[in-house]
Amino acid sequence: MSAMNSMRRRYPALLMLVVGALLAALSFWALELTRRSATETQNNTARSEPDYFVENFSYVKVAANGTAAYTISGQKLLHHPKDDSSTITLPLVKSFSALHPPMTLRAERALINSDHSQIHFYDQVKMVRPEARGSDELTVESDYMLALPNTDIVKSDKKVVIKLGNAILSGTGLIANNGLHQLTLQSKVSGSYPSPAKH
Repeated sequence: MSAMNSMRRRYPALLMLVVGALLAALSFWALELTRRSATETQNNTARSEPDYFVENFSYVKVAANGTAAYTISGQKLLHHPKDDSSTITLPLVKSFSALHPPMTLRAERALINSDHSQIHFYDQVKMVRPEARGSDELTVESDYMLALPNTDIVKSDKKVVIKLGNAILSGTGLIANNGLHQLTLQSKVSGSYPSPAKH
């Protein structure tokens, strides 16, 4: 009987010990979760921040035959390690072709993907093909354009205004193939062409 009484007296102490151990384990687990969460947040923040920048730069893409395919220059380039993309302030891209006049693209800013196969131009985007071989200067303006340097194609799904000499065309959606020397407006096309001056 005395042994039973002794065990009963020990139950509260054992219970308190078990509860204390559980609380300690839970506290450690919560602390570890908090630490891991803070570390992951710091790592994600670090990855989302630019890891380097270049000011007043110029980059030349060389074609397989050793000639310059196009150049990219700008006021400032920021590299983003999270997706290996880059943003450019005041970008200027010049493409070169032995068969056609060079095309230039400029904007307020641009985003380049990791393998440089896509260049997104934003805000006051302007594409220019200079006057050459008897053809008038061609300008194309929009709020957004996507350049695909590997195929020499420029696209837009926004409103576009095209000027060729005194003629003006506008529409929504554009596909410009510099290699084929073709421009296509996709919808809502309108235009004006002044009548030739009478002598």
